[in-house]
Amino acid sequence: MENNSVESRQKWKASHISTAATTAVKSGSGVLHAVTVGTGGTGSTLTIYDNTAASGTIISVVNTAAQASLVLDVGFSVGLTVVSAGGTPADITISYV
Repeated sequence: MENNSVESRQKWKASHISTAATTAVKSGSGVLHAVTVGTGGTGSTLTIYDNTAASGTIISVVNTAAQASLVLDVGFSVGLTVVSAGGTPADITISYV
């Protein structure tokens, strides 16, 4: 029998980003669940690193010019840092644990 209760599901955390910035989302290992672009930016991108700084192993580079939700479900070991850049920043939510 399948258990679909809230308690049996992963409890994701969220980080909201709406400016061009470098954001250290989490230190240590975890899972990057999804990137949601609520409002796209102009010429904007999001670079995601497995690190506590904006360097090292790149997990993904996401074009954030249009509204989208990307499920990644990828592990990271050092930390989770994201860099939002471009002309007009997008409104982004990072879901992780």
